[in-house]
Amino acid sequence: MSETAEPSAWRLPPFLRTTAFRLTLLSAGLFALCSFVILALVYAATVGASMNRADAAIAAEIAQIEARYAAGGAQGANRYIVQRSVGGGEFLYLFQDPERRRISGNISSLPAAPADAQGRVRFFYERAPADGATGGEGRNARGQIMDLSGGHRVFVGMDVEEETRFISNTLNAVLLASALALGLGLVSGAVVSRRFSKRLDAINAAARAIRAGRLESRAPRNHTGDELDELSENFNAMLDRVEHLMQRMRTAGDSIAHDLRLPLTRLRGRLESALIEADDAEEREAALQRAIGDVDELLRTFNAVMSLARLQAGERRRAFEPLDLSALMADVAELYEPVCEEKGMEFALDCPPGLRLLGDRELIAQAVANILDNAVKYTPEGGAVVLRGRRTAAGAAEVSVTDTGPGIPMAYRARVLERFVRLEKSRSLPGVGLGLSLVQAIAEVHGARLTLDDGPGAVDGQGPGLRIALTFLAGEG
Repeated sequence: MSETAEPSAWRLPPFLRTTAFRLTLLSAGLFALCSFVILALVYAATVGASMNRADAAIAAEIAQIEARYAAGGAQGANRYIVQRSVGGGEFLYLFQDPERRRISGNISSLPAAPADAQGRVRFFYERAPADGATGGEGRNARGQIMDLSGGHRVFVGMDVEEETRFISNTLNAVLLASALALGLGLVSGAVVSRRFSKRLDAINAAARAIRAGRLESRAPRNHTGDELDELSENFNAMLDRVEHLMQRMRTAGDSIAHDLRLPLTRLRGRLESALIEADDAEEREAALQRAIGDVDELLRTFNAVMSLARLQAGERRRAFEPLDLSALMADVAELYEPVCEEKGMEFALDCPPGLRLLGDRELIAQAVANILDNAVKYTPEGGAVVLRGRRTAAGAAEVSVTDTGPGIPMAYRARVLERFVRLEKSRSLPGVGLGLSLVQAIAEVHGARLTLDDGPGAVDGQGPGLRIALTFLAGEG
């Protein structure tokens, strides 16, 4: 059983099968149609003006003959016609008696073409050559037949060959211009659609390469700022984001493996020790208690990861409500002030009453607590931590925590906001590197801005410290 494929010779090139080419073809057709209508109106106006001029001249000449007929009878009209015929003017004359016999004129008989209701007629006639040779030239003419009051009939015609040729040339020009408009539209459509198709093919090729696993591929840009260039820019920005997320996932996997290896190893060792020392109930109980502590630490890590995932998925956006930020900060400060005193550090709360905003109370409290927890953790004994709230000049509510600890170098401030990122000097301290990641996610949920700046400077040789601020741009709730 053989399949019959369409011969390649009958297939249009790919760019001619694109939507862009069809749209361009439609535009070209509409343009050609509009051009044809405009030129047709010009043609009709030209024909009407030329024929109206000829009819007006014929009517004026007949009026002159009628005036001569009224004043001098048939003889007066005949003299006028003879004079005009001999003079070689532009008119054709025929004067007939009541029996329709020819009296005078420069043509021998009336045209064979039928006349309309006004007596107007279009006809051809032969004009003798100027050199007297035999034969004549067929020419277009218009005329009018008029019956005079005494029964005589007069015919006045006018040669309109030049006007007819001009009209014919105008019609040819209209048709030629319309054909050129359509042809140029097709050619321009093919050129534009080919260029459009090539650029789309390049974007599709990049997409296919990425689907095949080559994430470093990018869509080409020509930096013209047009729609395809903007599409490529957004496409590449999306790929950069995906690549960054993939890198973060790899880094997070390495970091979580590093951070969880120690508590898991410790947990296994304690369980093994409890199993070996099964005869000593107190030792076994103590080992199990320590193992439970290790399990709690692991659960806290995984709960933090799940909370961060839910935040980044936007699950908590519907829980926003007006809240008193001043009261919330006072509650959090009440929890951390004793911790600072126990570590020999100064703690201060600076927040005016009535500071309000629209948000999730639980999440904002968690963000402030995470920032304070970091400050307390890294500020040495004798240092200071300040929790401050204020309304900025732009109307935004700002929460900041300033400490006198070692601070974070400028080069690492963006990196510490990522998941499971911990600087080397903090590896020996408790934590898994999710605190500031959660704060960043909470800030994104609230449309807030998280900034890390230098602290107040050296205090007793320690510093420069760190200032972490959450700015809620939505302002008062």
